[in-house]
Amino acid sequence: AAFHDNKTQIYLDKGVLAGSFLEGDKDPEVVAQIQPALDVLGASADLLSIQDTVFRFRYHGLIKNKRGMAAWTETLIRDCGVSCTGVVFEAGTRKRD
Repeated sequence: AAFHDNKTQIYLDKGVLAGSFLEGDKDPEVVAQIQPALDVLGASADLLSIQDTVFRFRYHGLIKNKRGMAAWTETLIRDCGVSCTGVVFEAGTRKRD
């Protein structure tokens, strides 16, 4: 646990969420609006935070599909009537499967 705390402390010190699995703010109204998209994604991605119009997810799928899944998720969110300028899939230190 100490090793993990040492690696993640920088994110807490700087207040940066990108690149980590730390959860941020999620507007419950927006989450309710994009629930159909979240249902389609299922267990392949978990919503971490919503910052303005950028959505962060923890991605559990294959790394080779990460970019395409992010683009598709952006389309799903827009189809729900929510403004979306970007989707970030956090996969940790995984480079390939």
